[in-house]
Amino acid sequence: MFTEMELMRWIEHFGRWNVQEVVTKGQDMWDVITYLRAERSLELSKIMGFVTSESVSFESEEASSLSVRGLNYE
Repeated sequence: MFTEMELMRWIEHFGRWNVQEVVTKGQDMWDVITYLRAERSLELSKIMGFVTSESVSFESEEASSLSVRGLNYE
């Protein structure tokens, strides 16, 4: 039986297709469920990181454009 963290590391290192092959050849339903949870966790971590980094980037760009506009009007 695989752990979710173990499968996440394998997915990142070997790719999804290879890990899917290993999990499905074992024919253990709990391994399949654990694999699906690992996939979901990886996808959620990608989305959360993207939103956070874009929000920070957007805020800094907005602040710099406001300061530039203020300089133009002085």
